[in-house]
Amino acid sequence: MSRVRADDYDLKMKQIMDAAAALFAKTGYPGVKMEQIAKNCKASKSMLYHYFPTKDEILFAILKDHLDSVISAIMSIETSGSDPQVRFLAMVQTFTQKSAQTRRRHVVAMNDVKFLPKAMLDPIQKLETKVLDLVTEYLRAVNPTLDDSLYKPYGMLLIGMMNWTDTWYKPTGAIKPQELVERISRLFLRGFLAEK
Repeated sequence: MSRVRADDYDLKMKQIMDAAAALFAKTGYPGVKMEQIAKNCKASKSMLYHYFPTKDEILFAILKDHLDSVISAIMSIETSGSDPQVRFLAMVQTFTQKSAQTRRRHVVAMNDVKFLPKAMLDPIQKLETKVLDLVTEYLRAVNPTLDDSLYKPYGMLLIGMMNWTDTWYKPTGAIKPQELVERISRLFLRGFLAEK
């Protein structure tokens, strides 16, 4: 496949995933039909089936793409030479920005992952575990004296806080995005650093 054709193929897949994510986020995965996805991305049903033979495969692609993107963004943060709390702030900012940039996909990731069949769910859960492991390492750097068994629960608490922000936060509201990131970081760190 030529580079141009591969780029066109990837672009069409992204358009389909974006159209499906908009419908899933609005209606919920079970209530959306393939015909609606085709209509929403201005494609024929046969063209849609060429890219994604089933609705489950569209959901899987949305979730995998979203989690790969979050992982890549967190891994790209420079971790050498700066204060652990500064790096923590950068991680929270990266996580929340990445979620905000793909808000519909993020909402789908939180609400609809449970509808995947087990064979498709397992690789998604591995990616979710990778996100948790990355966040846990930032927490360990900030407060390295805790018992090892505590980092994962704290990581899940922090991810939960950041994940659900997308359901209520409005960037045009009273709290601007950078202020939100700083408030999340302060709120979490003040309690976390006090833990022994």
